[in-house]
Amino acid sequence: ASEPKRAPRLTDRKYGIGCDQLIILEAKEDATCGMRIINADGSEVGACGNATRCIGGLLFEENGSSSEVTIRTQAGLLRCTKGQGADIISVNMGEPGLLWNQVPVASEVDTLHCKAAVEGGGLTDCACCSMGNPHATFFVDDCEKVPLPEAGHDLEHHKFFPERCNVSAVTVSKDKKSIRMRVWERGTGMTEACGTGACATLVNAVRRGYIGKEQNYTAEVIMDGGSLTITYAPPGSGADREGCVIMSGAYSTAFSGEIPAALWG
Repeated sequence: ASEPKRAPRLTDRKYGIGCDQLIILEAKEDATCGMRIINADGSEVGACGNATRCIGGLLFEENGSSSEVTIRTQAGLLRCTKGQGADIISVNMGEPGLLWNQVPVASEVDTLHCKAAVEGGGLTDCACCSMGNPHATFFVDDCEKVPLPEAGHDLEHHKFFPERCNVSAVTVSKDKKSIRMRVWERGTGMTEACGTGACATLVNAVRRGYIGKEQNYTAEVIMDGGSLTITYAPPGSGADREGCVIMSGAYSTAFSGEIPAALWG
């Protein structure tokens, strides 16, 4: 398909529409629709939480009587339901990949503490997981002080990540109800929000014991572009939908239009 070659032109903020990712919908027999996700640099990826939530919202707008819509991605079948509030969509993002070869990383390590395997910009000892795409979460005292715009590119392309990686610097609040997150996205750079990154952040926070049963394995992940509520009850916890990551948040329509042939071609 030629869409990845066209993506940089469409996503350009001066000469195109301007966006972080280009989402292409396709008809699927086993789902409400299929979704392809193409980064600003033309690379195609398997998952995007925010895109899933927004497409789910658009599908519900088309068929308000539906209680659930399903979206087929490279990472699997994702299920969307209506949340509390007209603009709230919840997505079952499935189970995270926690093993080193699921992320993947280049060597067999405990992905909860990668220690000195990957470092940069003062960041070290990340926790890694896959949400259909690879994520590295660095827990720090104050993520606002991290030079992520400078360090993000080298961390994304570090040899430890054979498929490159999304990189987040995060700080857990003292009351453990929220997590502040800044993110460098693979193939795009600094962005204001990342749904799968928020999911990975909560997963790794639960794995490290920062968020637990007292918080119902749930926290608000606060990003520059807004907040998402993420829940991850680990296997064996006995909680509802244990082992799966549930992402909930609002969506809104910025505009609608048609892409001219000159821009698409």
